[in-house]
Amino acid sequence: MPAHCRRSLLPLLVLPILLAGMGCDLVTAEFRSEETTEWRKSYELPTGGQVEIVNVNGRINVEPSTGRTVEVVAIEKAKGSSPEAAKEALKRITIQDEQSSSGIRIETKIARKDSMFGGGLEVEYHVKLPADAGVRLQTVNGGVDVRGLTGSVRAETTNGGVDADGLAGPVEASTTNGGLNIGMAQVSGDIRLECTNGGIRLRVPKDARATVTARVTNGGIDTGGLSIETSGETTRRRLEGRLNGGGPAIHLETTNGGVHLSGR
Repeated sequence: MPAHCRRSLLPLLVLPILLAGMGCDLVTAEFRSEETTEWRKSYELPTGGQVEIVNVNGRINVEPSTGRTVEVVAIEKAKGSSPEAAKEALKRITIQDEQSSSGIRIETKIARKDSMFGGGLEVEYHVKLPADAGVRLQTVNGGVDVRGLTGSVRAETTNGGVDADGLAGPVEASTTNGGLNIGMAQVSGDIRLECTNGGIRLRVPKDARATVTARVTNGGIDTGGLSIETSGETTRRRLEGRLNGGGPAIHLETTNGGVHLSGR
């Protein structure tokens, strides 16, 4: 190629690199400052009531309390190019709550922004509620953490994991990108754990009675020395059997990841 052609092409090759660098600088500037605020509210939950939390970006943490009071603290976070911009971005977060005779429902709403680079918005929930309450927890980008509940637990996230311990009621948990790490104090109801990209770890009492079904596409199944009487299809990626004679159903299924079922 002639020298004058190479010289004429040089600006065209450099321009995309400069624009990419400018884009990175704009993104960095957009998220330079962070502002937070707290949303607090308390409720009285009737026996047998359910608490539902629907989030968009951010973790949900739940633990038991005494009495029938539900205490919710939501930490709203926003990032922007300046403190003023971050404070303005906080206004795009709305928390809507509704209480009925059957329970409480709380949902995060985030208003869209027309500009190319919007401020980073997040809400982190910290919830204390009666141990026997049923909970339904959902977030898109963030994890779910649940401790010490005896009521039913349903947890769902898209990008994040579900971590739980000391549960004693029915459990249903799922995630697309992340793992499931669940510890049971007892097995008194069905347990259903599913994920796409991530592993499943389930700990149950060694004397628990359950009917187990496990499915893995890419990965293996480890029963951690538990005495499971197999029945039906049993391979490295498929397991059907009865733990201590059988009982509530335990269904474990993942696409990319392993399954580890162990005693405690």
